[in-house]
Amino acid sequence: MAKIMIVEDDPTLRDIYTTRFKAEGYTVVSASDGEAALAVAVQEKPDLILLDIMMPKISGFDVLDILRDTDETRDTKIIVMSALSQTADVEKGKNLGANAYLVKSQVTLSEVVEKVKAILAEK
Repeated sequence: MAKIMIVEDDPTLRDIYTTRFKAEGYTVVSASDGEAALAVAVQEKPDLILLDIMMPKISGFDVLDILRDTDETRDTKIIVMSALSQTADVEKGKNLGANAYLVKSQVTLSEVVEKVKAILAEK
């Protein structure tokens, strides 16, 4: 099964996502800030990253930009999960190379799981 990386500074949300994706059969690694996300992504080489935007140390937008510019993570599938719902934020995420942009308040956990499955199934 695929390896999912959850980058989320809220420990409760990180735990909820981790528990659900493990229950779905995925291997899960995580990071609680942007700096750790970069290190873990290069080391663990996940198949897909769920990436929060508003995080300490390095913002998710900067993390996304760096991941897309790094050989080891350039082709990693990335879904942005953010409270930021403005059109400009969504466009910025997609312009930086996100495979999808989900607004946390507008999706259920089950919908996130289905989106992850759909993105992983893309070639």
